Amino acid sequence: MNNHQCFLGCNNCCSDFFTVSEVELEIIMDEIHTNWSEQEIFDLYKKVMDNVRTFQTEHPDLDKAILTQLDFESNLNNFKSFKGGKTRTSFPCPLLNEENRKCSVYIKRPMVCRTHGTTHFKLDKKLNSIESKVCEYIPSRLQNNGITPEVTDLQTKYEEVVNVSAKQGSLYIRKIPLFYGIHTLALMQRYNPTKPTVVNRHNLDMSMQESNSIQLRNAAVPQKNMFLDNQNIEGLRFYLMIPF
Repeated sequence: MNNHQCFLGCNNCCSDFFTVSEVELEIIMDEIHTNWSEQEIFDLYKKVMDNVRTFQTEHPDLDKAILTQLDFESNLNNFKSFKGGKTRTSFPCPLLNEENRKCSVYIKRPMVCRTHGTTHFKLDKKLNSIESKVCEYIPSRLQNNGITPEVTDLQTKYEEVVNVSAKQGSLYIRKIPLFYGIHTLALMQRYNPTKPTVVNRHNLDMSMQESNSIQLRNAAVPQKNMFLDNQNIEGLRFYLMIPF
């Protein structure tokens, strides 16, 4: 992307309410437990605990939606609309290196980070003509279209990978804010930095077809409905699936 306004060292977009899929979260956590030291993992866990507490204080309605609603992303979209697209958090992504201000898992970063800065999607003629500001450094969405790659096909393939589709049926796999996802998996291991957080490795070690079949079978088994609060979230599971 020649002459693009994104530049090395700018990390404003790292303070936002972006969500990641189960697959992406497990890839990131596997990377962390493979290559990070115990102290680095411990520091990360402490950071996400602080992030969640701050989030619960500043945005109690969104926090409640994350804990109780499978479709909480509609709440997030409503919040973004209410804020006029300005959705900066008061804290950066926990994976942003505080010293060099770079992503600490850049090679394994999620799709939302890989495509941020491009507004080049296939839209209808009316939508494609609407001008808007992308961020503090990209004032024109339309001009930005001319210098960024077209990512519609990538997004379509992404949805195929992170969700489940097979002959037996389909599932939408719930996405969750990155800091909340790390916090949830760490909590399930009681914040022990020596314990890998990815216990069920079907997303990492199996073919997509095998993994999809397993998740469809699991979704067919009735699950006990759990209501969660801040004092009792030991049983919180990230793998919440919506059949459609």
